Amino acid sequence: MRASRYPVAILVSALAVLGACSSDDDDSQSPSATTRPAATEMPDRTSGGDGQASGGDGQASGGEGLASARPVRLLPLGNFDEPTYLTAPRGDRRRFVVERGGRIVVVKRGRALQEPFLDISGEVTTGGESGLLSMAFAPDYARSGRFYVYYTDQDGFPTIAQFRRSAGNPDRADPGSRVTTMRVAHSRFNHKGGQVQFGPDGKLYAAFGDGGGGGDPDENAQNLGRILGKMVRIEPRPGGGYSIPADNPYADSSRARREVYAYGLRNPYRFSFDRRTGGLTIGDVGQDAVEEIDYVPGRGRGAPPPGGYNFGWDVFEGRDSYEGGRAPGHVSPVIAHSQDGGFCSIIGGYVIRDPALGRGWSGRYIYGDYCNPVIRLAGLRRGSVASRSSGLRVSGLVSFGEDGRGRVYAVSLDGPVYRIGRR
Repeated sequence: MRASRYPVAILVSALAVLGACSSDDDDSQSPSATTRPAATEMPDRTSGGDGQASGGDGQASGGEGLASARPVRLLPLGNFDEPTYLTAPRGDRRRFVVERGGRIVVVKRGRALQEPFLDISGEVTTGGESGLLSMAFAPDYARSGRFYVYYTDQDGFPTIAQFRRSAGNPDRADPGSRVTTMRVAHSRFNHKGGQVQFGPDGKLYAAFGDGGGGGDPDENAQNLGRILGKMVRIEPRPGGGYSIPADNPYADSSRARREVYAYGLRNPYRFSFDRRTGGLTIGDVGQDAVEEIDYVPGRGRGAPPPGGYNFGWDVFEGRDSYEGGRAPGHVSPVIAHSQDGGFCSIIGGYVIRDPALGRGWSGRYIYGDYCNPVIRLAGLRRGSVASRSSGLRVSGLVSFGEDGRGRVYAVSLDGPVYRIGRR
């Protein structure tokens, strides 16, 4: 039984596969950003052969009647040192690229700034499935300068820490401003989770793996009294720590941790909220058979779901019984991929709200897998939904991201980061 198949655990050096690429069309004609040299030249999309895109494999055109004659392509932003995530404050034109080793790099006017926004390399461990895995800007970042990072500390514990922007330079953080928001004991090398994100309600959400090992040996995921195997919803305090929102699903419970928003999760490495509807999607990495996408619709007007959901692990893996027992209120996945089809570590993405992508893309959920390079699209609803290939391929896919304008990116652990766009 494989105990670890999570994307950042696999340290490979192959160049990401892509086709029909051109530069990211940001705010200038500057060359794409880079923090390290590319491993090789970008493959020629007409070459064919194993590991390369040919015959239109790297672009999406036709199919569902796209709004523009220009195909959707992978537009290289740059090459980075084991990037794990990309984000930006709402409305900001910069891009912030998170690197596994502990740095956050600012891409400004098409170039990576030489000095990192933040470097906490001395506090981060990178063995197993560890590292600096994501970041989130407070909704009032323009005023408060507060942002949050999710990383594994020197003890291997998943940690959420708050920092502030430098008072003298908006492209630098103040490393001395660090305070701990949340730290969760974790004794194994795998299933570290990795996502922190503010929801449309302004609350901070984070997702933690089940504690590692095969089959949830500590029975964390179905135990509401433990944080591991859960998604939490908290209100960070500016001075460190957090409070519990009064409307949390278990805020008044004596049998559950009051932070818990959802449970029954194995390794919910990536989740997101739909910018328009508030719907929640979670990519939960499977055990030995199934990779799954979970979905709960929003409450309207962009409000997120109320919480309290049980996604079934380890009673279920995907829609299949795994261990037996009870999983009260089990919410089945809307998408389930067999590992026999080349899937190994599902990478949850975003519902696309970039109007420039047009019909066939806008409103679709984009996601992928670490081992299967095909980027996929699906229309989300309750029940079981089908997905299709987008025609784009990225090897070593470790994350998707959204910038401050809602444009979507694909991040490869091998180094490349791409914007998904038309040019």
